[in-house]
Amino acid sequence: MGVPWLLAVKFRMSRLFWRLGHLLLQTGINVLDMVEGPPLVVDADRAAAYDGLLRNGGLIDYRLASPKHEFLSYAVARHGLLAHGSNRDDIEEFEPRPANEAGTIQLFVHAASDGIWPIYFATVARPAGRNVLVNGCAHVGRSDRLRRYYFFGISGDPDDDASWTDGTVYLLPGSTFRRHLGEEWISSTPVRPVARLRVRPDDFPFRRATVRVFWPEMPGRVRRRFRRRWAADLPD
Repeated sequence: MGVPWLLAVKFRMSRLFWRLGHLLLQTGINVLDMVEGPPLVVDADRAAAYDGLLRNGGLIDYRLASPKHEFLSYAVARHGLLAHGSNRDDIEEFEPRPANEAGTIQLFVHAASDGIWPIYFATVARPAGRNVLVNGCAHVGRSDRLRRYYFFGISGDPDDDASWTDGTVYLLPGSTFRRHLGEEWISSTPVRPVARLRVRPDDFPFRRATVRVFWPEMPGRVRRRFRRRWAADLPD
């Protein structure tokens, strides 16, 4: 009984530290050891192409040279949509489902106000048994001053192709959602997607930096290892 209780306390403290760290990020102090993502700078031609894809809705036939994460980020930032990643490609309506959030079971539809984070959830394979996903996303600023920070860990071997799979990112209207924590949003009512985009593991820009999680490893340690691995993979 003592170990689960102690873990619950540690996770609560970790979440409090996350909130404090997010506030400090806004002042330029990165105590969370998160990695900054690519800037979202979309020129007029790419914006027009993205708008056309979103106008059609449904299954998006993506043939553009620009990365899919930029398109998804544009859809979220400029059109007010939210994104949800899944291994499944046949979801017509999302219904509230139980999810374990740091030891607490919650019944919601989850989505993100970010275009990179959901690709992780779409492309991480879920084999039978316990799958531990430790990850986070934080935004600072808005519009042209937007800066995005991330970390990602999985319980499988991130260097094994079997730990990854093809998936789908669904774009959802935000009308029934409320902000939960950072860029995570929740809805207590069913939600129908307005568009969906198929993605592959190589569409996830932080695949090579993702680290292996050893449960019950705390998120802070995962963040530090993720940052070190990302830095080691940078070109000289």
